[in-house]
Amino acid sequence: MRKIVTCLLLMAAMTLPGFALAESKIGYVDVPYLIDNSPQAKAASSELETEFGPKQQQLQQKQQEFQQLQEELQKDGLVMSEEERAEAEDRLNQMKREIQRMQEGFREDLNIERNKAFKGVRQSVMEAVEALAEEEGYDLVVGQGALYASDAVNLTERVLERMEADYDGNSQ
Repeated sequence: MRKIVTCLLLMAAMTLPGFALAESKIGYVDVPYLIDNSPQAKAASSELETEFGPKQQQLQQKQQEFQQLQEELQKDGLVMSEEERAEAEDRLNQMKREIQRMQEGFREDLNIERNKAFKGVRQSVMEAVEALAEEEGYDLVVGQGALYASDAVNLTERVLERMEADYDGNSQ
């Protein structure tokens, strides 16, 4: 939808009197690339890893415990009494439910925090694009709606350099 709107606006602008495409300065920015490669994004990812790494390790340890119990039940199940086997199966089922709850909570918490962290990164990208466009006199800067952009109009690396220069290590 954005592509269509962008194209329509560009075509409408070209039909206005006095509008000369040759005089307009147009640039292109690969926003996903900037979001993935900016120092702000790397810092956000690092913070998420620091915060959620221990939780992920706990979850993996719980899964290993579950697998060990499951293997023990398979190995010793034939020599266990009916009551012992039923208790072991109950423990496995409880542990499986606990692991599933832990996984769901982990995923939800991670997604919430990732969205918060990368909202700031996206804001930094937009600010850097806007600042570069204003400084260098661009009339139009397009993003994902472009079907083709030559290197001459691709501003992505210059925006990334600006983001790196603006990055102070304390904020996204």
